[in-house]
Amino acid sequence: MNGCVMFLTHLLKNVTFKYKLDTMVVSSYGHSTETSGTIKIKKDLSIDPMGHDVLIIEDLIDTGTTLDWVKKYLEAKKCKSIKLCCLLDKKERRKVNVNVDYVGFDCQNEFVVGFGMDYQDEYRCLPFIGCIDVDKL
Repeated sequence: MNGCVMFLTHLLKNVTFKYKLDTMVVSSYGHSTETSGTIKIKKDLSIDPMGHDVLIIEDLIDTGTTLDWVKKYLEAKKCKSIKLCCLLDKKERRKVNVNVDYVGFDCQNEFVVGFGMDYQDEYRCLPFIGCIDVDKL
């Protein structure tokens, strides 16, 4: 959720239909640059999604592992529909085939920060998206 907040707020400024907003905090990275493969729910939904159309909004989709897990988690809660939206899509890193319904931009295999996205809780507040070489930090 933290990485997505900038994209989410900009996106919601343009939504003209009625909606309810809820958030989950799910992680498989921790402070690493590589997914651990273990999904952890740090904060679950407070609204029951059963029977609702759900739009998952993400900052960046990388391997797809976490998003695939979240989608299956929500499917088990019997949502009416589930769609995926992301600002950046790193298709070349995909390990799990997830169908992304709405993509802002395709992203090359570089570590990106800014506009909400971070490296070890740094660079989140940059007003742009940039690439960093984490090996040189």
